[in-house]
Amino acid sequence: MVKLPSTFVFLLIFLNAFSQYFSTGEDPARLKWRQISTVNFQLIYPESFETQAQKLANYFELVYRYGGESLNYKPRKISVIFHTHTVKSNGLVGWAPRRMEIFTPPHQATYGQDWLEQLAIHEFRHVVQVDKVHSQIPGIVKFILGEQSSALITGSYLPFWFLEGDAVVTETALGHFGRGRLPSFLMEHKAQVVEKGIFSYDKAFNRSYRDFVPDHYKLGYHLVGESRYHFGSELWSNAIDRAAQKPWSLTPFNRSLKQHTGLNQVQLYQTIFDSLRVVWKSADFEFNASNFEMIRNSGLSPFTNYIYNHVLPSGSIVTLRTGFDYIPQFICIYPDNSEEIIYTPGQIFEESVSFRDEWIIWSEHVPDLRWTHAGKSIIRLLNSENGQLKSFYPDYKAFSPAISPDKQYVAVLEVDFINNYYLSVYNLSSGTIKERFQSEDNNYFFSPVWINDSTLATIVLTRNGKELCLINPSLKKMELLSVPELWEIKQLFYYNGELYFINGYSGKDELWKISLSDLSTSRILEARFGQAYPAFENDGSLILSDYTANGYQLIRYLPESLKVNVKEEPKKESFQLAEFLSGQEQGSVDFNQSDTIRYNSTRYYKGLNLFKFHSWAPLVFDINSYDVQPGFSLNSQNLLGTAESTLGYKWNMSEKTGKYFVNFEYKGWFPIIKFEAEAGNRSSQYYEIQIFKNQYGEIIRQDTILKDFTWQERNVNLNIRLPLNLTMGPWFRYLQPELKYDVTQFTHNTSTPTGFTNGNMKTLSYRLYYHQILRKAYRDIMPNWGFAGDVSYRNTLNGDVDVGSLVAGQLHTFLPAISRNHGITLYAGYQQRVKGQKHSFGDVIRIPRGWSRMNSNILASFSAEYRMPLFYPDKNFGRWIYFRRVYSAIFGDHAWVSGDILRNGQIEGRFKKEITSIGIDLSADINLMRLYAPATIGIRTAYLPERNDYVFKLLFSIDFTSF
Repeated sequence: MVKLPSTFVFLLIFLNAFSQYFSTGEDPARLKWRQISTVNFQLIYPESFETQAQKLANYFELVYRYGGESLNYKPRKISVIFHTHTVKSNGLVGWAPRRMEIFTPPHQATYGQDWLEQLAIHEFRHVVQVDKVHSQIPGIVKFILGEQSSALITGSYLPFWFLEGDAVVTETALGHFGRGRLPSFLMEHKAQVVEKGIFSYDKAFNRSYRDFVPDHYKLGYHLVGESRYHFGSELWSNAIDRAAQKPWSLTPFNRSLKQHTGLNQVQLYQTIFDSLRVVWKSADFEFNASNFEMIRNSGLSPFTNYIYNHVLPSGSIVTLRTGFDYIPQFICIYPDNSEEIIYTPGQIFEESVSFRDEWIIWSEHVPDLRWTHAGKSIIRLLNSENGQLKSFYPDYKAFSPAISPDKQYVAVLEVDFINNYYLSVYNLSSGTIKERFQSEDNNYFFSPVWINDSTLATIVLTRNGKELCLINPSLKKMELLSVPELWEIKQLFYYNGELYFINGYSGKDELWKISLSDLSTSRILEARFGQAYPAFENDGSLILSDYTANGYQLIRYLPESLKVNVKEEPKKESFQLAEFLSGQEQGSVDFNQSDTIRYNSTRYYKGLNLFKFHSWAPLVFDINSYDVQPGFSLNSQNLLGTAESTLGYKWNMSEKTGKYFVNFEYKGWFPIIKFEAEAGNRSSQYYEIQIFKNQYGEIIRQDTILKDFTWQERNVNLNIRLPLNLTMGPWFRYLQPELKYDVTQFTHNTSTPTGFTNGNMKTLSYRLYYHQILRKAYRDIMPNWGFAGDVSYRNTLNGDVDVGSLVAGQLHTFLPAISRNHGITLYAGYQQRVKGQKHSFGDVIRIPRGWSRMNSNILASFSAEYRMPLFYPDKNFGRWIYFRRVYSAIFGDHAWVSGDILRNGQIEGRFKKEITSIGIDLSADINLMRLYAPATIGIRTAYLPERNDYVFKLLFSIDFTSF
């Protein structure tokens, strides 16, 4: 928490653009890089990715022809960086510096189009959006701010739902698939509107702790897509133009909407969802549900999912429970309806849990020790009966593990570092590879299941979309099943000679089956909104996850209910909005017709590309302290995200002095090295006794006056730290040793007092930080378990100025409280300071809240705090403020302080003192001015018993991690 800054409104606008202005992390230092330069793109990639990069260069040039048509803009050339050693599946466009980043491995929840083709369309659309903003910004703004002007205006005036919704609309309109044709993507808003009604615009945009709110991708698809349907595609092109051309206006985006539709953002949202409600309510009225039994009802609690279901030989049900109040945990539901938590996994990859009798198997993400853009998959097996846990590391990123019927082998789907796709079989006992199958066309596979000990059924991605096939890895044989057109199929499940799967053919995720004897298909159940994760009990009853507005509930269909559910064959969903949007484009992107140009590639030298100056500003902004100072700053960040530089001049308004500064941080080696230097004047004041004499030289009066003085100060420091990510399972573990060398030189000016510090001051600081914290549920205010320890030592080296030494240690402990989402934190700190001649190190540990710091030698501090949510208002006051959660913290702090008693600079004795504060914080999680970054505001009231006094303080913070 920090005090509310005076530059409050400016910071809100500036920080809202922060999502476009950051480093995503670093690739392993061992990688060597190459580059391809086309007409419109610079592709930068690890050298092993050469073949894929050549293909993608052609893909991107093809997408360039279509991706900007509906916004009437062709963007400038842009760099594309490919992260190939990561286990993440993602893409993003960053600004300042402007670049696109592609995380190449696909994931198991993707739709029926090649992953890299999807990213090429979606991410290029973001390039079009922001570069169009840049082209329309007044020249004076670009002259003053550089590239960050585009990020500033995009982040401030274009809502996230528009940026992502427009990109989803584009990926849908320019292809035959896209998320606009994905039933699971569309069902969340349908369920919400039908069961809970239309949320307010601010709740739909800013999210909620009370109700599940679909994300801005889904909200944006409906708003952008339906608006294009009703008002034409030029609506959004004009909205971008006005937002960029009128940066001085507070609401240029709203004004453009009002001009072209007669509606502002709120009215447009309400109008579109009023129309959708009529359609969705009508469809829901026609739905007739079969009889089922409720096993776990998500509607009785905050948003909760029960997914990945299995019936154990004992008849108990295993499922993965997630939700607002729960971190992901495997639970066992016994026949008497009682339940037990049997295991808490780590970060599970999507669609990567399966079962065999008493065994649960899944694939989870293990981050790399040092490199953000690296990592591993680990396959874990849990015996639900005796708790036995086995693990092994596959060779590459691995999804969807499946145990063979004889329990000797595990089949997994793997992706290597150059996007070769495999169905691999590992020996279960040794974790060694047995077989690795790759199709002739390098098809991507989904959801493997064993049919027998030698053959698997799986979903394969072809140019026609997703299809079913049988694979015998030992014989290197793949057979496509000649099945009538399906659509978005997933979650294969083999039972009694038939293959069950979830199919989006009707526009909803529903349970289907195919007979492997005659390849006949049929729908088993009609869904209200969507179904998932089927499992059969011994008597033929069906366990299923059924989607509601409060999450996937767990239900059971008895055998007789399944028999009477047979109905006429469903009609294929036409996805009318998606087809209309496609008709607004100049054509679709047919990647089969892309060029096969072989581009010249060259070495990309990391050492020669450390600097890319992209932005500047007539101020200096510290992102850590929210401090803004007048001056000038020039910013650089290289494309690989390993080197960041800032240089300039900053003016200290309180001292009325200025400093030149340069900062450079390099993260491309195993340790991170940071260099900082400053040089300039400092100023202060001192009291002087002025004597007045008469004509006889007699003292007639003396006054104490305040005199100004300045001195020159130069500072250079070198910081070396080693951030080590030790995260495993549900525990976030982080270790960082750190070393800092600091040299400061003081030089007198003519006004500097004789006794003021002069010469060099050299210090060395050592620090070791470690934390181990259990991941939080969405509504948890703090972790339920964990601790963070921090020890440091600072001392003076040989120099002219002695500042003594300081040793300190701190420990934060997190404990569960009496109720869910409540939390207790305990803090203990100790420091011992040896003072120098005139100066000493500043305090490291906390002191009781409300007290000012004291000049101590020994300081020991302890505090206890209890935090609890009070209510979730989901209430907005116009467009200015939206309240998501109000919570309180009750605290008690106590410290033991001892130090020197000084008189005229001499030590006369020692003092010992105990200080205490008892108080309460009342805080609220909010969004201000409809800016996407969530903020927290509050007020602290502390009682200080030793002074019999009350202290009040305003609290304010912004959460950057939400982007």
